Amino acid sequence: MSMKEFSKVMKALRDPNRVKIVKVLQHGELCVCEIRAALGISQPAVSKHLKILDEAGLLNSRKEGLGVHY
Repeated sequence: MSMKEFSKVMKALRDPNRVKIVKVLQHGELCVCEIRAALGISQPAVSKHLKILDEAGLLNSRKEGLGVHY
């Protein structure tokens, strides 16, 4: 892992909600609405956090119908 990649991962994990998302997803995949319910934050906030985690290479996702599972 390059220093740039490492820095991106560290920045992604700097936010407590993103750490919570990673912890919740350790137990199995969830859709955005399930993550939102588990954390008690808005759907746009969850989507923003998921994008940052995905860009840091910390998530896998798959489309199912209209939704995405992480």
